[in-house]
Amino acid sequence: MSVVDTDLIDAIGLEKEAQRVFLSIIDSLVWDGENVHLYALQEKINTYLYFIESGELDKALPDGKGFDVVIELILKHIPSDEAISFFDKTTQILLDKGIVFVFGPDKNSGYAEQQS
Repeated sequence: MSVVDTDLIDAIGLEKEAQRVFLSIIDSLVWDGENVHLYALQEKINTYLYFIESGELDKALPDGKGFDVVIELILKHIPSDEAISFFDKTTQILLDKGIVFVFGPDKNSGYAEQQS
């Protein structure tokens, strides 16, 4: 699954000790000048938001009921300036709903452009 599968949840994880549920979006797309990538990502985030707000998350992962929810965007490529601006706005919108939004590279290897 990936960001282009806008109607699917890519991955769900539970961190019991920290009482957090992670919903991960796997994004391997290169950033484009037409913002097609951003539109797909926006649709994907809307799917995740519906999954949370509709109660589907609690049904799918009852052990995480009442835990903090984090939407984690795992990027392969360094985001464009437009993407960063979108992430900043998205962070605030989701925080207002009690949802944390984080984004970045694979924690071990970084962005594809940083690979040697």
